[in-house]
Amino acid sequence: MNTRRALLAALILLTTILACAVPGLPAASPPAPIASPLGTPDTRLDIMVAETVSAALAQTQQAVPTPTLPPTATLEPTASPTPEADTSGSALTEMEDGSTLFSDFNAGYEVNVPAGWLAVRINQQEYLDAWLLSEFSNPAMQRSLSSIENLNPNELRLYAVDLQADHARTGFVTNINFIWYEQDDMSLEDDTDLLAVSAALPDALPGLELLTTELSTNANGLPIGINTSRTPATTLDGVNIVIFQKQVFIKVRAGTLTITLSTTEELKDTILPAFDAMIEFIKVSD
Repeated sequence: MNTRRALLAALILLTTILACAVPGLPAASPPAPIASPLGTPDTRLDIMVAETVSAALAQTQQAVPTPTLPPTATLEPTASPTPEADTSGSALTEMEDGSTLFSDFNAGYEVNVPAGWLAVRINQQEYLDAWLLSEFSNPAMQRSLSSIENLNPNELRLYAVDLQADHARTGFVTNINFIWYEQDDMSLEDDTDLLAVSAALPDALPGLELLTTELSTNANGLPIGINTSRTPATTLDGVNIVIFQKQVFIKVRAGTLTITLSTTEELKDTILPAFDAMIEFIKVSD
Protein backbone atom coordinates (compact mmCIF):
# COMPACT_ATOMS: atom_id res chain seq x y z
CA MET A 1 0.00 0.00 0.00
CA ASN A 2 2.92 2.39 0.62
CA THR A 3 4.01 1.94 -3.02
CA ARG A 4 0.52 2.81 -4.17
CA ARG A 5 0.41 5.94 -2.04
CA ALA A 6 3.78 7.09 -3.36
CA LEU A 7 2.59 6.62 -6.94
CA LEU A 8 -0.61 8.52 -6.24
CA ALA A 9 1.30 11.33 -4.54
CA ALA A 10 3.71 11.53 -7.46
CA LEU A 11 0.79 11.63 -9.88
CA ILE A 12 -0.68 14.58 -8.00
CA LEU A 13 2.61 16.45 -8.18
CA LEU A 14 3.01 15.56 -11.84
CA THR A 15 -0.38 16.92 -12.90
CA THR A 16 0.64 20.38 -11.68
CA ILE A 17 3.86 20.62 -13.72
CA LEU A 18 2.97 19.06 -17.07
CA ALA A 19 3.14 22.46 -18.76
CA CYS A 20 6.88 22.42 -18.09
CA ALA A 21 9.73 20.27 -19.37
CA VAL A 22 10.95 18.44 -16.26
CA PRO A 23 14.36 16.71 -16.25
CA GLY A 24 13.94 12.93 -16.18
CA LEU A 25 10.56 12.90 -17.93
CA PRO A 26 10.24 12.15 -21.64
CA ALA A 27 10.07 15.29 -23.75
CA ALA A 28 6.85 15.93 -25.61
CA SER A 29 6.55 17.66 -28.97
CA PRO A 30 4.47 20.84 -28.70
CA PRO A 31 0.97 20.01 -29.97
CA ALA A 32 -0.72 22.08 -32.62
CA PRO A 33 -3.04 24.81 -31.30
CA ILE A 34 -6.56 23.55 -30.71
CA ALA A 35 -9.77 25.23 -29.71
CA SER A 36 -10.73 25.92 -26.12
CA PRO A 37 -14.32 25.26 -24.98
CA LEU A 38 -15.21 28.73 -26.29
CA GLY A 39 -13.38 28.43 -29.60
CA THR A 40 -10.29 30.46 -28.62
CA PRO A 41 -7.03 28.84 -29.84
CA ASP A 42 -4.57 27.69 -27.20
CA THR A 43 -1.55 25.41 -26.95
CA ARG A 44 -2.72 22.94 -24.32
CA LEU A 45 -0.89 19.67 -23.63
CA ASP A 46 -3.80 17.25 -23.60
CA ILE A 47 -1.81 14.47 -25.27
CA MET A 48 1.03 14.69 -22.76
CA VAL A 49 -1.40 14.86 -19.86
CA ALA A 50 -3.36 11.83 -21.01
CA GLU A 51 -0.29 9.70 -21.71
CA THR A 52 1.53 10.58 -18.49
CA VAL A 53 -1.48 10.22 -16.23
CA SER A 54 -2.41 6.92 -17.88
CA ALA A 55 1.11 5.60 -17.30
CA ALA A 56 1.06 6.59 -13.64
CA LEU A 57 -2.36 5.05 -13.11
CA ALA A 58 -1.18 1.84 -14.77
CA GLN A 59 1.67 1.63 -12.24
CA THR A 60 -0.86 2.20 -9.46
CA GLN A 61 -3.02 -0.67 -10.68
CA GLN A 62 0.01 -2.97 -10.64
CA ALA A 63 0.75 -1.97 -7.05
CA VAL A 64 -2.71 -2.68 -5.63
CA PRO A 65 -5.88 -4.45 -6.71
CA THR A 66 -8.53 -2.14 -8.12
CA PRO A 67 -11.09 -1.38 -5.47
CA THR A 68 -2.64 35.09 -3.62
CA LEU A 69 -4.41 36.42 -1.70
CA PRO A 70 -2.29 39.22 -0.23
CA PRO A 71 0.07 37.94 2.50
CA THR A 72 -1.88 39.95 5.09
CA ALA A 73 -5.02 37.86 4.57
CA THR A 74 -7.25 37.29 7.59
CA LEU A 75 -6.96 33.76 8.97
CA GLU A 76 -10.49 33.40 10.32
CA PRO A 77 -12.96 32.45 7.56
CA THR A 78 -16.16 34.37 6.94
CA ALA A 79 -19.46 32.89 8.13
CA SER A 80 -20.89 30.90 5.27
CA PRO A 81 -24.37 30.56 3.80
CA THR A 82 -25.88 27.09 3.43
CA PRO A 83 -24.59 25.68 0.13
CA GLU A 84 -26.44 23.14 -2.00
CA ALA A 85 -24.73 20.35 -3.92
CA ASP A 86 -24.95 20.09 -7.69
CA THR A 87 -24.34 17.03 -9.87
CA SER A 88 -20.66 16.97 -8.86
CA GLY A 89 -21.60 16.40 -5.22
CA SER A 90 -20.10 19.76 -4.28
CA ALA A 91 -20.83 23.49 -4.23
CA LEU A 92 -18.96 26.75 -4.75
CA THR A 93 -20.16 29.84 -2.91
CA GLU A 94 -18.76 33.33 -3.41
CA MET A 95 -18.17 35.05 -0.07
CA GLU A 96 -18.41 38.75 0.76
CA ASP A 97 -14.65 38.97 1.48
CA GLY A 98 -13.81 37.73 -2.04
CA SER A 99 -12.95 34.19 -0.99
CA THR A 100 -14.74 31.12 -2.38
CA LEU A 101 -16.27 28.52 -0.09
CA PHE A 102 -15.90 25.00 -1.47
CA SER A 103 -18.18 22.39 0.08
CA ASP A 104 -17.41 18.82 -0.94
CA PHE A 105 -20.39 16.77 0.21
CA ASN A 106 -19.09 13.51 -1.25
CA ALA A 107 -15.78 13.56 0.61
CA GLY A 108 -17.10 15.50 3.62
CA TYR A 109 -15.03 18.67 4.00
CA GLU A 110 -15.30 22.44 3.58
CA VAL A 111 -12.59 24.97 2.76
CA ASN A 112 -12.30 28.68 1.93
CA VAL A 113 -10.19 29.33 -1.18
CA PRO A 114 -8.62 32.79 -0.67
CA ALA A 115 -9.47 35.91 -2.64
CA GLY A 116 -7.33 36.41 -5.72
CA TRP A 117 -7.73 32.80 -6.83
CA LEU A 118 -10.11 31.28 -9.37
CA ALA A 119 -11.62 27.99 -8.12
CA VAL A 120 -13.01 25.63 -10.76
CA ARG A 121 -14.31 22.07 -11.02
CA ILE A 122 -13.59 20.05 -14.13
CA ASN A 123 -15.98 21.04 -16.93
CA GLN A 124 -18.50 22.66 -14.59
CA GLN A 125 -19.96 26.04 -15.54
CA GLU A 126 -17.25 28.04 -13.76
CA TYR A 127 -14.62 26.13 -15.77
CA LEU A 128 -16.28 27.15 -19.04
CA ASP A 129 -16.79 30.72 -17.84
CA ALA A 130 -13.09 31.02 -17.01
CA TRP A 131 -12.20 31.11 -20.71
CA LEU A 132 -14.00 34.47 -20.96
CA LEU A 133 -11.77 36.10 -18.34
CA SER A 134 -9.11 38.50 -19.54
CA GLU A 135 -6.46 36.63 -17.54
CA PHE A 136 -6.90 33.63 -19.84
CA SER A 137 -5.63 35.49 -22.89
CA ASN A 138 -2.25 34.45 -21.45
CA PRO A 139 -1.15 31.15 -23.10
CA ALA A 140 0.32 29.92 -19.80
CA MET A 141 -3.06 30.39 -18.11
CA GLN A 142 -4.75 28.56 -20.98
CA ARG A 143 -2.33 25.63 -20.64
CA SER A 144 -2.94 25.48 -16.90
CA LEU A 145 -6.70 25.33 -17.33
CA SER A 146 -6.49 22.82 -20.17
CA SER A 147 -4.20 20.48 -18.23
CA ILE A 148 -7.05 19.28 -15.99
CA GLU A 149 -9.76 18.87 -18.62
CA ASN A 150 -9.39 15.11 -19.07
CA LEU A 151 -8.75 14.20 -15.43
CA ASN A 152 -11.28 12.41 -13.24
CA PRO A 153 -13.62 14.91 -11.48
CA ASN A 154 -14.40 12.29 -8.84
CA GLU A 155 -10.75 12.52 -7.79
CA LEU A 156 -9.68 16.04 -8.75
CA ARG A 157 -12.39 17.76 -6.78
CA LEU A 158 -11.19 21.35 -7.19
CA TYR A 159 -8.48 23.28 -9.02
CA ALA A 160 -7.56 26.81 -7.97
CA VAL A 161 -5.47 29.17 -10.11
CA ASP A 162 -3.64 32.26 -8.88
CA LEU A 163 -5.00 35.25 -10.83
CA GLN A 164 -2.84 37.92 -9.24
CA ALA A 165 -0.99 40.25 -11.57
CA ASP A 166 2.48 39.20 -12.76
CA HIS A 167 2.40 35.85 -10.95
CA ALA A 168 2.46 33.95 -14.27
CA ARG A 169 5.21 36.01 -15.87
CA THR A 170 7.66 33.07 -16.00
CA GLY A 171 5.16 30.91 -17.90
CA PHE A 172 4.29 28.81 -14.84
CA VAL A 173 0.89 29.33 -13.20
CA THR A 174 0.69 28.95 -9.43
CA ASN A 175 -2.10 26.50 -8.59
CA ILE A 176 -3.70 24.42 -5.86
CA ASN A 177 -5.36 21.10 -6.50
CA PHE A 178 -7.63 19.09 -4.22
CA ILE A 179 -7.49 15.36 -4.94
CA TRP A 180 -9.62 12.82 -3.10
CA TYR A 181 -8.79 9.12 -3.05
CA GLU A 182 -11.82 7.48 -1.49
CA GLN A 183 -10.20 4.05 -1.25
CA ASP A 184 -6.91 5.17 0.29
CA ASP A 185 -6.43 4.19 3.94
CA MET A 186 -3.42 6.36 4.78
CA SER A 187 -3.01 6.75 8.53
CA LEU A 188 -1.93 10.00 10.20
CA GLU A 189 -1.88 8.58 13.73
CA ASP A 190 1.90 8.46 13.38
CA ASP A 191 4.35 9.31 10.61
CA THR A 192 4.87 5.75 9.27
CA ASP A 193 2.75 6.14 6.13
CA LEU A 194 3.85 9.73 5.52
CA LEU A 195 7.54 8.82 5.70
CA ALA A 196 7.00 5.90 3.33
CA VAL A 197 5.38 8.19 0.77
CA SER A 198 8.11 10.78 1.21
CA ALA A 199 10.90 8.26 0.76
CA ALA A 200 9.44 6.98 -2.51
CA LEU A 201 8.67 10.34 -4.14
CA PRO A 202 12.16 11.14 -5.53
CA ASP A 203 12.19 7.80 -7.36
CA ALA A 204 8.62 8.19 -8.61
CA LEU A 205 9.25 11.72 -9.93
CA PRO A 206 12.86 12.17 -11.21
CA GLY A 207 14.44 15.50 -10.35
CA LEU A 208 12.33 16.08 -7.24
CA GLU A 209 14.21 17.07 -4.09
CA LEU A 210 12.30 16.39 -0.89
CA LEU A 211 12.74 19.27 1.58
CA THR A 212 10.62 18.47 4.65
CA THR A 213 8.20 15.87 5.98
CA GLU A 214 6.16 16.41 9.14
CA LEU A 215 2.95 15.68 11.00
CA SER A 216 0.98 18.61 12.39
CA THR A 217 -2.52 19.65 13.51
CA ASN A 218 -4.57 22.53 12.13
CA ALA A 219 -6.67 25.08 14.07
CA ASN A 220 -9.71 22.78 13.92
CA GLY A 221 -7.76 19.93 15.50
CA LEU A 222 -7.30 17.92 12.30
CA PRO A 223 -4.13 15.82 12.01
CA ILE A 224 -2.32 16.68 8.78
CA GLY A 225 0.72 15.29 7.01
CA ILE A 226 2.95 17.71 5.11
CA ASN A 227 5.61 17.27 2.43
CA THR A 228 7.53 20.07 0.76
CA SER A 229 9.70 19.64 -2.30
CA ARG A 230 11.42 21.45 -5.15
CA THR A 231 11.83 20.41 -8.79
CA PRO A 232 13.88 22.18 -11.50
CA ALA A 233 11.99 22.72 -14.74
CA THR A 234 11.90 24.72 -17.93
CA THR A 235 8.63 26.34 -18.96
CA LEU A 236 7.32 26.07 -22.50
CA ASP A 237 8.35 29.73 -22.84
CA GLY A 238 11.97 28.66 -22.29
CA VAL A 239 12.39 30.02 -18.75
CA ASN A 240 14.37 27.95 -16.25
CA ILE A 241 12.54 27.83 -12.92
CA VAL A 242 12.39 25.84 -9.71
CA ILE A 243 8.91 24.60 -8.80
CA PHE A 244 8.17 24.59 -5.07
CA GLN A 245 5.38 22.29 -3.90
CA LYS A 246 3.66 21.85 -0.56
CA GLN A 247 1.52 18.75 -0.27
CA VAL A 248 -0.94 18.34 2.62
CA PHE A 249 -2.63 15.03 3.49
CA ILE A 250 -5.91 15.03 5.45
CA LYS A 251 -8.15 12.14 6.45
CA VAL A 252 -11.73 12.81 5.40
CA ARG A 253 -14.99 10.88 5.78
CA ALA A 254 -13.72 8.14 3.49
CA GLY A 255 -10.16 7.96 2.21
CA THR A 256 -7.58 10.72 2.00
CA LEU A 257 -7.68 14.28 0.70
CA THR A 258 -4.41 15.60 -0.74
CA ILE A 259 -4.07 19.35 -1.27
CA THR A 260 -1.06 20.43 -3.29
CA LEU A 261 0.24 23.95 -3.79
CA SER A 262 2.57 24.40 -6.77
CA THR A 263 4.37 27.69 -7.22
CA THR A 264 7.84 28.93 -8.10
CA GLU A 265 10.66 29.28 -5.61
CA GLU A 266 10.59 32.98 -6.41
CA LEU A 267 6.95 33.37 -5.33
CA LYS A 268 6.70 30.88 -2.47
CA ASP A 269 7.20 33.41 0.35
CA THR A 270 4.38 35.52 -1.12
CA ILE A 271 2.01 32.60 -1.68
CA LEU A 272 2.55 30.40 1.39
CA PRO A 273 0.84 32.61 4.03
CA ALA A 274 -2.51 32.45 2.20
CA PHE A 275 -2.18 28.72 1.52
CA ASP A 276 -1.28 27.98 5.16
CA ALA A 277 -4.20 30.10 6.37
CA MET A 278 -6.56 28.10 4.14
CA ILE A 279 -5.26 24.80 5.55
CA GLU A 280 -5.64 26.03 9.13
CA PHE A 281 -9.43 26.28 8.88
CA ILE A 282 -10.45 23.29 6.76
CA LYS A 283 -13.42 21.52 8.34
CA VAL A 284 -14.11 17.80 8.02
CA SER A 285 -17.58 16.36 8.67
CA ASP A 286 -18.51 12.88 9.87
